[in-house]
Amino acid sequence: MEEAFKQAAGDQLPFNIPESLSKMVERHLEAEIVEGRLPAGTRLNPEEIARRLNISKSPVREAMILLQREGLVTGKPRSIFVVSEINLADLHEIYPIRAAFNALAVKTIMQSPSATATVEALSEYLAKMRLKAKKGDTTEYFHASIDFYDFLISSCPNKRLQTMWHQLSKQVLRFRFLVMSQPGHIQRSIADHQRLLAAMKEGSVEKAMQVAEEILTTSLADLDGILRSENSPRAER
Repeated sequence: MEEAFKQAAGDQLPFNIPESLSKMVERHLEAEIVEGRLPAGTRLNPEEIARRLNISKSPVREAMILLQREGLVTGKPRSIFVVSEINLADLHEIYPIRAAFNALAVKTIMQSPSATATVEALSEYLAKMRLKAKKGDTTEYFHASIDFYDFLISSCPNKRLQTMWHQLSKQVLRFRFLVMSQPGHIQRSIADHQRLLAAMKEGSVEKAMQVAEEILTTSLADLDGILRSENSPRAER
């Protein structure tokens, strides 16, 4: 498992933006976990990571604590961390909650004074998703999809919903990427989000809520099938 990190992490951080070093490390490792280059169970030694990234151990430890709070890594004795496992039982608990939150966020947005402006902005985000889909780049489409939902949730006036959504979403990012990587999923995703925005533009709250919930429940069904067919440890636990 340590070898997976050695291959994934490289020698330098791919960031030039001004942010704390610990946050840079967190973002770097998060991307490696989400995109599958650091699989579940991979052992992460802060000292080893610091040496490979040519930085001190303190920001690496801080990054690990941040990742642990997000549920992406699990702490072990002797300052060792591993990439967290999430089994199917966990996913079957998390996804219905996310589906309900997604529907509630859409409903709240549609009933707010800024509904029209928000839907127009979401249309622009969807246009960016279409461009990435045409390129056939799964990673770029995945991040465009995240941008879509980050804006949608941040536009919801319910601040507690925002907080809970982001807490749950971090835990399943890698599985969202896995689903997105399946043949034909991007095209279906585009069609689903077109239906969602069409319902929102029509002002049909119930229909929009139904589509918003279906997007998540369908993803869970796909993920269930993928993990079971792969017979991975995550599916067996």
